[in-house]
Parts: sequence; C-alpha cells; structure tokens
Amino acid sequence: MADGRLQRFVSGLGLGYLHTILALVVGLWLTPFLLRQLGTHDYGLWLLASQVLVYLALMDLGVVALVPREVAFAVGQGAPVGDVVRRAMTLVAWQTPLVAVAAAVAVWLLPEDWELMRRPFAVVAAGFVLAFPLRIFTALLQGLQDLAFLGAVQVTAWIVGTVTTIALAVAGAGLYALAAGWVVAQLLPALVAWRRVAVSFPEALPRLGRASCQDTWQSLGRGTWISVAQVAQVLLSGTDLVVAGRLLGPEAIVPYACTSKLISLLANQPQLFMQMALPALSELRGSAARARLFDVSRSMTQVMLLASGGIVAVVLVVNGPFVSWWVGESRFGGLTLTALILAGMLVRHVNTTIVYTLFCFGYERRLALTGIAEGAAGVALMWLLVPRMGLQGAAAGMLISTLVVSLPANVVALAREQGASPWAFGASIAPWLARFAVVAAGAAALVLTVQPTGLVAALPLAMAVAAAYLAVMLPVLRTPPLGPMLHARLRPWLPRMPRVVRRLAMESSEATPR
Repeated sequence: MADGRLQRFVSGLGLGYLHTILALVVGLWLTPFLLRQLGTHDYGLWLLASQVLVYLALMDLGVVALVPREVAFAVGQGAPVGDVVRRAMTLVAWQTPLVAVAAAVAVWLLPEDWELMRRPFAVVAAGFVLAFPLRIFTALLQGLQDLAFLGAVQVTAWIVGTVTTIALAVAGAGLYALAAGWVVAQLLPALVAWRRVAVSFPEALPRLGRASCQDTWQSLGRGTWISVAQVAQVLLSGTDLVVAGRLLGPEAIVPYACTSKLISLLANQPQLFMQMALPALSELRGSAARARLFDVSRSMTQVMLLASGGIVAVVLVVNGPFVSWWVGESRFGGLTLTALILAGMLVRHVNTTIVYTLFCFGYERRLALTGIAEGAAGVALMWLLVPRMGLQGAAAGMLISTLVVSLPANVVALAREQGASPWAFGASIAPWLARFAVVAAGAAALVLTVQPTGLVAALPLAMAVAAAYLAVMLPVLRTPPLGPMLHARLRPWLPRMPRVVRRLAMESSEATPR
C-alpha cells in the first residue's frame, strides 16, 4: 500500500480497536446492570427484537454497501466520485418511503407476547428510518478512506448512546432506555458524516441532476446481489438467537448470548481489519498490478488467521471463568458450547479473507448465491439440531454450514481468479493450521485438567497459552508475502524499539525466505 493509504488504515484500525476495548470494559458492567434493571425476560425480549432490525436493514438492497468499494475504485482510476454518489443517492431516495412502510409493518406484526416491547421498538424503528438515507455519508467517507475521522465519530457516538441508555435506565425508563441509546448511536455518526463531507470533501458531492437510468439499474443490479448476500449473513449471524429463542424461550438465549459475548467482541477485530482494508484493496484494483493485489490479500489472510487463532486459544481457557465472574455461573453455556462458537468464528474468518478478495473483483452474484445456500443450510441445521442438542445445536448448525457450503465454493472461485489449484489455498495456510491445532489441543487439555475455578486463577493460564501461541507462530510471521512487508515496515522503527523486541523483530523479518 502507498504510505498515505497505510497511514489512514492504521489510524482507523487503532480507533476501531479503541472502540472495542471501551465496549468490552463498559460491557462487563453494563450487561449485569441491564439484567438487574430489566430482568432476564425483558432483556431477552430486547435481544430478540433487535434482530428484527437486521431484517429491516435488508431493505437497503446493498446500495450503501457498494459505495465504499465503488468510491475507492473511482479514486484509484482517477474517475469522478460524484457520479457514484449520485447513483446511490437516487436509489436511496426511492427506498426510504418503502423502508418507512416496512418499519411500521414490523411494529404492527410483533407477536402478542412481545407487547411490552412494541412501543420501545416503535422508537427504534423511527430512528432507523431517519438514519437510513444518511448512512450514505458514512459509506462515502469510508470509500474516501477518511478512516481516522470515522473511527473517532463511532467511538463518540457509542459513548453518547451508552450514557443515554444508563441515564434513562437509572431513571426507570425500562426498555425505552435501550431504544433511545440505540437511536442516538445510529443518528449521531450519520449526521456528523454529512457535515464532514460537506465541509472537507465537497467535490465528492454530486452536482444537480439525475443519474442515468442505465447506471442506476446497473447499480441496483449489483446491489441486489449484495442484498441477497446480506440475507445469508442474517440467516447465520442473527437467526441462531431467533431459532433458539423460538424453540427454547427468551430466557434460554441469555446464557447463549453471555457465553458468546467475549467471543463476539474479540471476533470483530479480525473482521474490522478486513473491513478497514476493503477501500484500499478496491483502490489497488484500479491502480496497481493484479499480482500486487493478491500479495496484499494473502498478507491480510496471514494476519487474520494469526489473530483468530490466538483468540481461540486464549478464550478456550478464560471464557468459563470470565462468564461466571461477569454474570454468574448459571449463565455460562459450557465448554462445549464455547468450543463450537469458537470453531465457527475461526472457519468464518478463514472464509472472510476470501470473500473480501472476491468482492473486490466483482463477484457479488457468486458470493450472494453461495451465501444464501450457506444461510439456508445453517437455518435448516439449527432447526434440526437445537431440539436435540439445545444451545449447542445453534452453534453447530452455523459451523457445519460454513464448512460444507461456503468455504469450499469460495476457495474454488479464488483459485480460478488466481489461475491456481484449489489445494493451493490449503497449502498456503497449512503452516499456520498445523501449529494452531497443537496449541488449541493443548489449551483444551489444560482446561479439562486444571479446571480453573475463578477468573484470577484462569488469567495466568491464559497468558501462558498466549505466550506459547506467539512462540509457535513466529515462523509463520517470516513467510511471504507478510514477512517481507513486515521487514520493510519495521525497519525505520527498529532503532526506537526496546532491545528485546528489536531482536525478535529483526530475527523474524531477516529470516524471511526470499
């Protein structure tokens, strides 16, 4: 990447990680606080109702999701950005009245046993409709790679929304506290992004006039395939709670949500890495050689897998004691459920690295069809397994569907794009996979043998597992294309590093095979 792209990427990524740390620290206190204020039943209702918003978001038809990629590609080619924005604005203007109707219908169709949630959900639905057309400005800033500003806005909006929720909950507002906090967190970044574009990037705003019908329909066609892919994501990322809640009851999904809380927070970090990199990859597609794009993509795959494997090894050790300390032992779903959720996260991270690369090359249709097949298989498996396995069935259904449907299909598409064998991808991650399997097996054996009874006892074990994982994975850091890139980037900073870190960095980078 060019220095400017890398600097924007690192700045945005750093603020994204700051957001995660804040959410983790505050969430440790906030969830028990909300459980005390609302009770398990009402909090479970909020978890279920919040999934309805995911379905409402599908009304976007992928229009806004395309904006970052198309804007970055236009920048790479030196083409006018305003044309891309005009097409997106035209489509969003058509969609907003339909979204308002769909939101009203969603409020009206809430089940009778959700009656307590109906009016708070109406507040959320109204906020969703207001924010719907404004999201295009945050997407535009992402495509322009103004990532540091976006990160700062997201952190600020999250803080304001969280404070709103806490203040109203203390005042006895109940579910309205969660609704108001959610609306604030959605509207604030959209409004600030609107102002930022008008002041700092006025050239990105389209001039007066309508987009041509042909361009609009082409954008709608590509966006529709993204919308289909989003349906698949909803089927996988949101329906586990819905299926489990429907079959087992609202209270039953609270242990599932609590057991997966730490995993979901940490799992978002490798995902955040790829989301931040998408505009840069799209710009490279328009301005750099094809081989360069694949090198950058492979290096990102290495980083993603290294981070994901570390999360699995550490969380296996610490999740049970953490949940017991956080919300009580009765809300921990068990080691088997933890392992299944972690395995699903790991497989999806492997798949995600391929998906983002294929998306940059315009594989919307294939990704959509593959994703919807994966989602349908996942839902069918969950309906089959949850009655027999309980909460573990929801996690197992998602894991199996990704392993059997999506991952093989995407590996084949990537191999075809690169002109290589599908087995080449497996060979490229084999060094990481073999080392990861050893560390993960050791971590599981450690938990079953030692069985730490408290968070204080589990933390030293987790630190030992993390140190072992880092030591085992050092050779992976030396392999290309990541090794040479790290060597080039670390060289100017080596004199400023502590002696031990400097020696490790030099050994890792200089031992890279050429």
